[in-house]
Amino acid sequence: MNASPLPNLARRTATGACLAVGVLACLGAQAQAWPTKAIKMIAPSTAGGPPDAYARALADLMSRDLGQPIVVENAPAVGGMVAAQQMLRAPADGYTLLVSTAGMMTITPNANPKAKYQPADFTPICQGVDAGLVLASHPSLGPKDFKGLQQWLKAEKTPPTYSSYSPGSPAHFLGFQLSEALNVPMTHVPYRSSPQQITDMVGGIAPLGFVQIATATPQIKAGKLIAFATTAPQRAPELPDVPTVREVGLPQLETTVWFGLNGPPGLPAPIAKRLTDAHRKVLASPEFRSRMALSGLAPSPEICGDAFLKKMNDESARWARIVKATGFVAD
Repeated sequence: MNASPLPNLARRTATGACLAVGVLACLGAQAQAWPTKAIKMIAPSTAGGPPDAYARALADLMSRDLGQPIVVENAPAVGGMVAAQQMLRAPADGYTLLVSTAGMMTITPNANPKAKYQPADFTPICQGVDAGLVLASHPSLGPKDFKGLQQWLKAEKTPPTYSSYSPGSPAHFLGFQLSEALNVPMTHVPYRSSPQQITDMVGGIAPLGFVQIATATPQIKAGKLIAFATTAPQRAPELPDVPTVREVGLPQLETTVWFGLNGPPGLPAPIAKRLTDAHRKVLASPEFRSRMALSGLAPSPEICGDAFLKKMNDESARWARIVKATGFVAD
């Protein structure tokens, strides 16, 4: 008579349970041991750029908590695409991390056919800092507030121009949304950096545009530019008298430029948790707040893990529509 299969099944079940417990124990031990060597943090900007400033402050402060140095490596090319693709090839061991930006995660994948990645391809850690943009102009344009600007735009017989600090940036597409919302044809004038854009705005060459607040604030306070509206949900601390786009009746233009931290695909959950905990401590640090204020950035409210991924996916869907409507394709 054959033996009952139940004892064999029980043994297999027990073995599987032991293996599962072993894997969990292994992951737990891995997280406790990690990190045992230096960590590389890829920043998608040149040294000194805003993402680099965030990366270096994050690296300094997180290294104190993790007990290992964090070395920033700059990879400024193709709207962050090169840095993102480098991250996709990294081992899932926590020793290579990525400073992500709103543009590289939510616009570049929609605007550049060569990107071939989406936010879900990475392990989301946390959003770190953000800042709104400001719609501003040279005083010679004439309008002193948004109502006056709206009247001026609609009265122009030749399509007015607006500038951005980069083609394919939020500043570029916010101008398109402004044109769409007011039903006024407008022509985009792209620049390659914020300093170039602000120089021509102050010189009256490209008088109207969406500008980074940190770049524009000194010029606005000096009376060299007029500010009409900012794009964050709340008024900018640097420009408390300037209304938000929601306050002037254009909530669809509400957006911020943000930087965050992502890991490679498949990063083990215990290591992702250690990174998340370390990142949260950095955001609460007065030293971090002080260093970010110098770059016109503010620590974000807590947006980590799945919430961070959801935000990236939602923004990606928003920009996908606008990229398609403009016909923009990154070169």
